[in-house]
Amino acid sequence: MIRIAAGIAMSLYLGWPGLAFEDPKDLLRRFQETMNTELARLPDYVCAQTVERFTRGQAERPWQPVDTIRLEVAMVGNQEFYGRPGKREFGDRPLAELVGKGTITTGQLGLFAKHVFLSPGTQFAYRGEAEHQGRPAHEFTYDVPPSKSKYRLRTASAEETVGFQGSFLLDAQSLDLLLLDIQAYDIAEALGLAEADTTLVYGRIPVQGVDILLPVSATQSIVATDGVEALNRSSLGQCRQYKTESTVRFAGERAAPSPVGPPAPAETLAVTAGNILELAFDTEWNPAAARLDDSIRLRLTRLDGKAVEGTALARVVRLERQDLPFTIWEVGLELDSLQVGNESREVNATMEEAGPANGLIRQQKRMDPVFTRKRTARMNVLVREVQQGQGILLWEARRGALPRGLKMRWRVLAAPDRTARR
Repeated sequence: MIRIAAGIAMSLYLGWPGLAFEDPKDLLRRFQETMNTELARLPDYVCAQTVERFTRGQAERPWQPVDTIRLEVAMVGNQEFYGRPGKREFGDRPLAELVGKGTITTGQLGLFAKHVFLSPGTQFAYRGEAEHQGRPAHEFTYDVPPSKSKYRLRTASAEETVGFQGSFLLDAQSLDLLLLDIQAYDIAEALGLAEADTTLVYGRIPVQGVDILLPVSATQSIVATDGVEALNRSSLGQCRQYKTESTVRFAGERAAPSPVGPPAPAETLAVTAGNILELAFDTEWNPAAARLDDSIRLRLTRLDGKAVEGTALARVVRLERQDLPFTIWEVGLELDSLQVGNESREVNATMEEAGPANGLIRQQKRMDPVFTRKRTARMNVLVREVQQGQGILLWEARRGALPRGLKMRWRVLAAPDRTARR
């Protein structure tokens, strides 16, 4: 097991002139009362979250950008729900499944703070006076041992609960939380991780005319035992409270009718779990000119082998350029909706195959070059983890745009078990 040293690097500080002495126990008690009030009055709300992800092979090397992820995250009670910008519902798919590969963190909106400050198992110690961005502050350290922890780290090979510790700063006047540092320790060797650190910076964000104390930014760093590092920088904004018509609906329940406006027409477009959708690009599409969250229009040509004329909208959820073994675009798509005639519906599906097309790289469980009788090289690229509800295309960058008519085969999945409606 590996234990990570507590605390974060801070400049030497000798005290803030004019701060009246207060017993640390009384200061902590008043702060916990303040935090309890703040966390208890948190409304059900949704924020836009942007995550910039970076990686590097060794600590001495510069950070290399991986991608930028844009999400909407909803805090409903003590749960977080995630969705793509512009979608009308939040599914209960895990965030790791929604994003795909790479490092990602949940719990930043409010769950970490609740776990640290409202848990009876947390141990606190006063470190002294400090300052943060020119504001006088107090610094405490804390420790949540593994036996009391709900913090879980997951990799492709394992998932384990870990203890965590760190420090936090509180404003000397208002007792607002300013910064929360989180460092995992006793990390199981099976996870293959040496360090997992997160720093949350707090501020007051207006939500429906009320200033709510929320994390405005976050930095997460992960160091694997082989020296590979990952860095995520997140920011939150555009926060808004759920309206009174917002509900959490479970599978099998009917949504309550809207009290305003005519009822929606009955949906007769019959698409159920297991159906096979055959789709094709409606126009050429160049990944070099694209951005994450762009919409792509597709043609629906067949449904379970039967000819049908319709359209589909897909969203770009992954867009990465790789330079080895040659320049490749890795494009991740997620279906949003289908439309046939005047009828439309949202759809959740996983792509099973695509092509053929010159420039589309076949994905197989090996990376060895394969040769035909004409000795033409064909690279079979190692299959990456394809998440349910997504489709991955590997495209040779030198080919330019993906061609109009590029075919794809998608299998419809069951609807999410639970959704949070806005």
